[in-house]
Amino acid sequence: MKIVLKNITKAFGVKTVIQPTDLTIHSGSLTTLLGPSGCGKTTLLRMIAGLETPDSGEILFGERCVFSAQKKLNIPPEQRGLGFVFQDFALWPHMNVYENVAFGLRAANRTDGLDKKVRDALHAVRLDDFADRFPHQLSGGQQQRVAFARAIVIQPSCILFV
Repeated sequence: MKIVLKNITKAFGVKTVIQPTDLTIHSGSLTTLLGPSGCGKTTLLRMIAGLETPDSGEILFGERCVFSAQKKLNIPPEQRGLGFVFQDFALWPHMNVYENVAFGLRAANRTDGLDKKVRDALHAVRLDDFADRFPHQLSGGQQQRVAFARAIVIQPSCILFV
């Protein structure tokens, strides 16, 4: 899926964080945003995800407009078809690995074949034998793989590492 940002801007109060920005991320590509702390990398990703609202511009996923300031269109995150892996992994501490991975499917009411999908995602990240463990029982790398399994289990068009 191609992601296109057209004239996206964002300010917090009087501080402009994202100057007018155009960006095209081509389908199948791996794109990295580099820059110093505070330059707007996370804000830009959060706007693509729908977790932050731009002040102006448009965001398109392929031909589908998911945000347009002019058209007053803002598709919510859960309808954008994206997977997220957050910097702090955002695992639910009271849920075991299996339930953390299943969370997105359950939230979207996509429970047909849930067990197979979750087990396949855990297998993909080599955590087959960790389904019953809780996040505090895992190493940092294992927690990161749980977060990635949670992102891929929903079969998103794109995964953002926020």
